[in-house]
Amino acid sequence: MYQNYFGLQAEPFSIAPDPNYLYLSERHQEALAHLTQGLQGSGGFILLTGEVGTGKTTVSRALLEQLPESTETAFILNPMLNEDELLASLCDEFGIRYQKRSATRKTLTDKLSQFFLKANDDGRQCVVLIDEAQHLRPQVLEQLRLLTNLETHDRKLLRVILIGQPELQDLLRRQELRQLAQRITARYHILPLTEQDTQRYIAYRLQVAGANRPLFTAAAGRKAHQLTQGIPRLLNLYCDRALLAAYTESSSEVLPRHIKQAHIELNGTTGSRNRQPHSALWRWAGAFLLLVASAVGSYTLINDTEKPLDATSSSQYQAAKELASVWGLPEPPVDTDFCQWIEQYDLVCLELNQSLQQLRSINYPALLYRRDKSADLITDGTAIDTNGWNGAFLILYQQPLAESDDAHQQWVREQLIKHLGSKWQSKSSDEQFKELQKSQGLRVTGKLDEATMAWLASRASDFGPRLSKESE
Repeated sequence: MYQNYFGLQAEPFSIAPDPNYLYLSERHQEALAHLTQGLQGSGGFILLTGEVGTGKTTVSRALLEQLPESTETAFILNPMLNEDELLASLCDEFGIRYQKRSATRKTLTDKLSQFFLKANDDGRQCVVLIDEAQHLRPQVLEQLRLLTNLETHDRKLLRVILIGQPELQDLLRRQELRQLAQRITARYHILPLTEQDTQRYIAYRLQVAGANRPLFTAAAGRKAHQLTQGIPRLLNLYCDRALLAAYTESSSEVLPRHIKQAHIELNGTTGSRNRQPHSALWRWAGAFLLLVASAVGSYTLINDTEKPLDATSSSQYQAAKELASVWGLPEPPVDTDFCQWIEQYDLVCLELNQSLQQLRSINYPALLYRRDKSADLITDGTAIDTNGWNGAFLILYQQPLAESDDAHQQWVREQLIKHLGSKWQSKSSDEQFKELQKSQGLRVTGKLDEATMAWLASRASDFGPRLSKESE
């Protein structure tokens, strides 16, 4: 809309990881150099971490652009795989043919090994790049390590680049993954941009898009850095909205007030508190693991391994399988308790007895239990049939990570002010909870109960499915 007005040939602040728009700050140059050096060394694993939106994926795409044509690459975008699915995905990425119906883990491993040996004989290098690697299961990481065992006297036949959020570093510190951690020969953690780099980042992207003059004042650049903390993805969102605001006013350049307007539009608040990146919010989120036990208590899904599934258990299992599917998870095993199984994906099982209005307010897909003990999945666009419903439902949401109780309390306070406004900052926590619960149609308890925590979690991150996209 504003491109012609400002003389731009393309959209300068798209959040797509386009390597053409990669601004190589000193930190990004170092990251790219570490990845390149790691591929030239003799090790098997290379690690790149950083906060959400700091440019990890864009750096990885730039690396792929630089690889020689003799490189065989496999790009895994969905890390929520089991060992067999990982091997099959690698075969698919490398173009290895196999019998999909009869393939075993050994068959897939043998085919990959043969491919790596043949590639080495032909002078080709094999590289696997896994994005969002913090979601990998330990068993899958161990399977990757076993694949890198294949080597000549001076080099590994497979290099694996793991890209993820800081939680990936915590994952790799686990005792059972110590052998893999010892094989990481290059690692780098990308930090947000400095204020100077923020100014240069904005100017660079505008120049690539065809701008022939500065479009952001220095003061607007400083305000953008202040509100985004130098996170490139947030900078893209803010600058795009600010350009639109300047175009709407027929302004020839972006001013600080346009950045502030973008902040209001993107955050839905006029409060002065800055919105923090999602990953930081999650690290402040408290150790809210309560009610997993209560969810398991009445959620009797597939918990008896000695008896075949009866009609009721079969209905519950089918509903749980569908719920796992909408979260992008594999099919849950029949002989494992569902709520324990999903913990490996950093998700929490939560069972509540609330009204449909409260379920819609929390806004996660749910399993509704009926008086005959069957269960139905309710998701986006599903017509809800309350006939025979016993008032209970089960939801999943992303498990918050906690550093301390103080961090948990701080996160809760910031979330409350974010949704209530700064005028409630001087009120007691009980008053704040009551106001939030009343305004959002939740049961009014004046406490941080499980339903309120689930509601806060659904607004603190855009990860996962929602019951209604319109109410997000």
